[in-house]
Amino acid sequence: MVYERLNGHVISALQDLLTTVKNHVLLRGIALPFMVLLVWRLWRFTISPYIYPGNPTELPYWIPVIGHGFAFFQSADSLIAKASNYFGTKEPFSLTVFGNTLYIVTEPHNTTEVYKNDDTLSFEMFVQDLFRSNGYSEQVLKVTYMKLPRNKPGFPNPQGVSFGSFVQQMHMHQLYPGNNLQLLEDNFRKWFDQSLSLPELKRACSQFAAIGTDGSIHIPLGQWCSEISMRAGEAAFFGEMLSQINPNLTSDFPAFDDLGWQVLYQYPSFLSGRMSAARARVQSTFKQYLEVPQSQRTAGGAIWLINAMEDEAKALGVCAGDIAVLWFNNYWVISTNTRKVAFWLLANLLHTPSLVDVVRAETAPAFEGDKLVNLSHLWTNCPQLDNIWHETLRLCSNAASVRRVDRDTIIGGKLMREGNRIMIPYRQLYLTHTSTVLTAIASALIDSARLIRVRR
Repeated sequence: MVYERLNGHVISALQDLLTTVKNHVLLRGIALPFMVLLVWRLWRFTISPYIYPGNPTELPYWIPVIGHGFAFFQSADSLIAKASNYFGTKEPFSLTVFGNTLYIVTEPHNTTEVYKNDDTLSFEMFVQDLFRSNGYSEQVLKVTYMKLPRNKPGFPNPQGVSFGSFVQQMHMHQLYPGNNLQLLEDNFRKWFDQSLSLPELKRACSQFAAIGTDGSIHIPLGQWCSEISMRAGEAAFFGEMLSQINPNLTSDFPAFDDLGWQVLYQYPSFLSGRMSAARARVQSTFKQYLEVPQSQRTAGGAIWLINAMEDEAKALGVCAGDIAVLWFNNYWVISTNTRKVAFWLLANLLHTPSLVDVVRAETAPAFEGDKLVNLSHLWTNCPQLDNIWHETLRLCSNAASVRRVDRDTIIGGKLMREGNRIMIPYRQLYLTHTSTVLTAIASALIDSARLIRVRR
């Protein structure tokens, strides 16, 4: 009896609600889209996962197409940590970011599956998309990734792969022990020897430094780390000519790099004007650099890799504008993470003064006065410095590996569908608990006791 009375009240209330909505145009206009949204959300995040358990579970959202786009670009690391905490498992899950589906893989065994499935999961296609987004012409892209003869002149190509593929081998060749690596090392040392004296710092950092009455200099740490790491990279790889062509490159590149995610995730061009303008300025610098005779650039310190890439590209008929894009991508790789890690390394050292004493004592044998005389000592006999470096990477690095799904692939028992991307955020592999991740982001502190332990 009570149930029938209650049921009658509910039906009556629903009838009254429907009548009210029917009689009010405004309410009807609001209610219909809201009902459609509720039905869509119920299907997408409740019914569909139940029917298709083999698909990666998707983090729910309210705005179709947009999804978690704004949250992802504000802080991808925080969003991924939130999603991992929401699901409570290490299974692959998915995020919708401005209409694109992104599969997130955070479990170590699953990441191994990703790396092994190189037939169906492509890093090369991701790189091609990146080149295309940065202005590399479509015809030249095809030439860059067509297979070349094994006996071609120039850089050895015993496997008969494309120019785009053996560029990685050229990078490795540059870093083999020998004259090429020695020149790169000498370029770095020469730049630091010339640029880290107090008078030179006052001159080079005059735009953002404050000079004290006692002759001291006060520099914003982040800006200074950005300035010196980019300048050093320019000099070491491209020689002195690049900074002469564009003295403002260290401000032009960060203006692009801070918005570089718009390239990675193919942000609409009409919403990425600032990024595009900064990128155009940097690419223009490389076009002007290419106009300088190669012999003159080499005399100024340009390394083998830069010249060899140019020679190989020109042999394929790649024009100057596309070579500039090629170099721009290399410069992006050289500069983007270095300046950020340098900041966090120094910030954490300054926050923990006891570590400064440890590093000074450990690195002292490499110096005679203020001059670095034994660089190999820093490589082989400084375990505490090595620990600090790796701990900084563990806590502060936001690097990720990305693959494009060329064919439907099972990873971690979940179906990754063709055309979407897989993202492996390394930081989630280093930190085991989401709470630790969030605490590390908030505090950016280093566990000094952990660092002082030598890695076994």
